[in-house]
Amino acid sequence: MDHLLDSLDQIENLENQLRNYINCGVLHYQLLNDKHRWWMLCSALDVLGDTSLAFKDYLQTEFPKETGLKYIHCYGILQCFILQQDSLKHLYEVFKVQWEANSELKKIRKVRNASIGHTILNNEGGRSEKDKDEFNNFISRITINKSGFDLLRYSKKKEDTVYEEISIYELLKKQLDEAIVLLRRLNKEIIIMENEVKKKFENEKLVGLLPISYWFEKIHSIYDEQNKLFAYTALDNIQREYLALKQSLENRLLHGEYWFNEIEDYLGRVIN
Repeated sequence: MDHLLDSLDQIENLENQLRNYINCGVLHYQLLNDKHRWWMLCSALDVLGDTSLAFKDYLQTEFPKETGLKYIHCYGILQCFILQQDSLKHLYEVFKVQWEANSELKKIRKVRNASIGHTILNNEGGRSEKDKDEFNNFISRITINKSGFDLLRYSKKKEDTVYEEISIYELLKKQLDEAIVLLRRLNKEIIIMENEVKKKFENEKLVGLLPISYWFEKIHSIYDEQNKLFAYTALDNIQREYLALKQSLENRLLHGEYWFNEIEDYLGRVIN
């Protein structure tokens, strides 16, 4: 069980890295400006964290003795597998990274569908009659325990029954191992995306767009009407440089920052 808890800690650390890239990285406003992507991202991250908490508490707390609660725990933990998978898939979708789920995740999904998702009539084949592979499933009540249960399955095609031993711990190990791989890959892809954005603007430093101290100095030194035209020239130059800064901020999708509005207010005063 310790290795499962260690894996959950790794996932939590990778989730925190991902949140840091999103909240503090150069992709923040690109994501924020697309409301659908942003809210999908927020939802996926929360579900990822929620399922980690659920898995951790499942492992660390005592399994109930009451039969009904055993079913609730069984249903809940299997649904967490699907929620975690979906959160990872949608995180990949948000960042437009190719999703490549391995066969183990698909097998885990099948176990969930057979056990609690589509228990009574579970088709693991195609939609046409000849391709259908339908099962009727039963969780063996007396076998339900913290580490798993037995699943009785009747195959319509084979006209036969089979018992499958479902190990929650084994399924969890396989899924957490894959989740770690997927999160590491996603974080690496985000770093590549950030570097591409930085490279795009590497020759255009924001600090270099405001060499206006000279013009402020000249305006400050004006003390009579004779230099009024020079003052207008200085203000025109300040306005032009602020407009260049404003455009550069928009190109970087930074116009959501509070100080962007301050630049807008300043430009309004200069123009008026």
